[in-house]
Amino acid sequence: MSDRGSDKARLSPDERYELALAGDASARRNRPSHLVVIAGVVFIAACAALGFTSCRASEASDDLRRRTAQRNEIATLLAQLAAADSRGADPDAALTAPYSGFRSKMEELAEDAGIEGSLPFPKEDRRPDIPGANRVTFQYTITNDELGPMLALLRSATEQIPGTHISSLRVVPKREEWEMSTTFERWERTN
Repeated sequence: MSDRGSDKARLSPDERYELALAGDASARRNRPSHLVVIAGVVFIAACAALGFTSCRASEASDDLRRRTAQRNEIATLLAQLAAADSRGADPDAALTAPYSGFRSKMEELAEDAGIEGSLPFPKEDRRPDIPGANRVTFQYTITNDELGPMLALLRSATEQIPGTHISSLRVVPKREEWEMSTTFERWERTN
């Protein structure tokens, strides 16, 4: 009888395989894989939130830089107005009076700054942006061997032509010279 009992205790290969499959299934049910999936979803959501807040922070930083530049420009204009007021002149009249000799004054300033040759003819644009005033822009593209005289021209123009400021500036180094594209802007009364 002992031989028979030992035969019954033995499992066939198919029964062993099924028993191993059942053990694997039971082990998988006992593993907390749903926690790993939840952690992965939370991680992806956190990365998305980080990306969104990073974009918002970049936009806020750009806005702050723009507003700081505007504040500085306003402070400069206020200082110009205060200086004109302290001289006893009407600041609005000095800064916003039509200035007909802009191109000839720029030629004179370019010569004083050391820029050789004559300046190219600027592209002039007059826009009535607000009632009673025109926004006048002069766009120049200047090339020179040295950068210093061109920067001196910019400084002289904003100091010596009333109400003039630089609204855009681009400096590009070329093979043997510098190219500067700049836009001078001023407001002129129309009344």
